[in-house]
Amino acid sequence: MRFRGDDVRQLLGKTYSRLTNRLPPDLAGRIDLFRPSLRDSWGGPLNGQLRRREILRDLARRIQFDQVIETGTYRGTSTEFLSAVFGAPVTSIEANPRLFSYSSRRLAAWPDITVEFGDSRVILRRVADGASGKSESVFAYLDAHWEEDLPLSEELEIIASGWSHAVAMIDDFQVPGDDGYAFDDYGPGKALTADYLPIASLSGWSILYPLATSQEETGARRGCCVLASSEMSRVVQVPSLRFGSTL
Repeated sequence: MRFRGDDVRQLLGKTYSRLTNRLPPDLAGRIDLFRPSLRDSWGGPLNGQLRRREILRDLARRIQFDQVIETGTYRGTSTEFLSAVFGAPVTSIEANPRLFSYSSRRLAAWPDITVEFGDSRVILRRVADGASGKSESVFAYLDAHWEEDLPLSEELEIIASGWSHAVAMIDDFQVPGDDGYAFDDYGPGKALTADYLPIASLSGWSILYPLATSQEETGARRGCCVLASSEMSRVVQVPSLRFGSTL
């Protein structure tokens, strides 16, 4: 029997996962550091999506954020990108012990990146409480949603109450009118669409979507949206985004 290269890689990957899943998460994360392929999980920063990266570069050129927050560090690939693009202190939050072990060590050499372990809602509240007044501007990249745990609505409520100058990008979000962009749907009331958003907390905020179509996008072609507080709604209208509505 002949095995193709892809078949061998899949078999080795499954064997590696079975063996390392039996180890303590901290040790498994340390071992993961010796697998170079994990550094560019999902095809590189932001799911390998070049048009998505263009949106962030446009925002960085237009707005000098005081700090950046990421929920869902995963392997730290997008974290590095956020730090390089925005040039501001980054706080990234990861709840998975193995991923935290990996990413905190991977990112230890980046002086402006802090990786926190725990529930994104708890740490977001702490960061918001320590913010330097309402004039401080924040960019939040929200990607901590996964299976049964969906903290997104509470994350947005915390951001809205903690910062008046806030911009948030939500990964895996539905892009209306373009079914080529995939989005997460965890069942009744848990689909990442505009109907899911905590409208009462986001009154006066703007929602914007990628200008590029899914056919123009690369990588995983996951959908996203950008939310901007009323104080940031005008400045956030960059060339790579199209205005959706005011909430």
